[in-house]
Amino acid sequence: MDISPDKIWLPKEWESHANDLLRERYTSAKYISIPDHDKGDGGIEGFSLDGYAYQMYCPEGAVPVSVLYEKQRDKMTKDIGKFINNKSKMKGFFGNLKIKRWILIVPEHKSKDMVIHATKKTEDVRSENLEYVDNNDFRVLIWDRDEFRKEEAQLLASGVAILKLDEINVPDQDVENYQEKDPEFVSNMTRKLNKINNDTNSVKKGQDRLLKKAIISQNMLNELKQDYAEFYEQITSVVMKRADQLDIEALDAEPETQKLGYQVKTLQSQLQAKCNLHYDNLDTISHGTIADWLMNCTLDFN
Repeated sequence: MDISPDKIWLPKEWESHANDLLRERYTSAKYISIPDHDKGDGGIEGFSLDGYAYQMYCPEGAVPVSVLYEKQRDKMTKDIGKFINNKSKMKGFFGNLKIKRWILIVPEHKSKDMVIHATKKTEDVRSENLEYVDNNDFRVLIWDRDEFRKEEAQLLASGVAILKLDEINVPDQDVENYQEKDPEFVSNMTRKLNKINNDTNSVKKGQDRLLKKAIISQNMLNELKQDYAEFYEQITSVVMKRADQLDIEALDAEPETQKLGYQVKTLQSQLQAKCNLHYDNLDTISHGTIADWLMNCTLDFN
């Protein structure tokens, strides 16, 4: 499954991911998911043996904060009602286990009003004095992805989930500004590209694309450094080792190593072997890194 910091989730996709997060937290021996294909789930989609009951929810598509609150509020109200009213089903699920938390798990939690609503629902449940609820310690809560940063990182590290960063759009004007800001570095790239292709138009088009990739790549690396440090360290380690290899390749000057495509593919392959970042992102970072190397002294052609 591809995930990203700003992913727009589909409902079933989010349910599956949330279940994976909970299994990562508890292990399958301590977390029990409840299939909802047979006459409904009774207001929960799983529970853990420490007394936490879970329901997952996300709306269809992106919605404004006010609409998101209304949808999350209505979902919580509806499913707390099921949790209260389906007494025999709940007792069948829990046995002697007392539930002390009912938690709505959502991709994003953006409204303080949901905390207020959860407090009201807490009192609704407590007032029923339910046999399967620990009234002395019961609360209704809402959690989002921030609650599961550790578990999500573990899923990414194991390859169960693949991180995919969104590529920002880089207007042509930004590329022009970049070239005006660092003309010496861009001139280095032009000189090196002219060694492998003497068609001025082809070099200009290729250079503009490489510069655009360099900008996008740097933005991705900054995002990784801030939010996914392990991925950032993996990538920078591979890039440094590959840069060292270039010095040895330069001694042989084999024809294959003098091709731009060879350099991109080689770096891309080495990144794929060490990092579970999505292929599209690794492709962009590979092109962006090669662009940086062409602007400085790391990579040249004979």
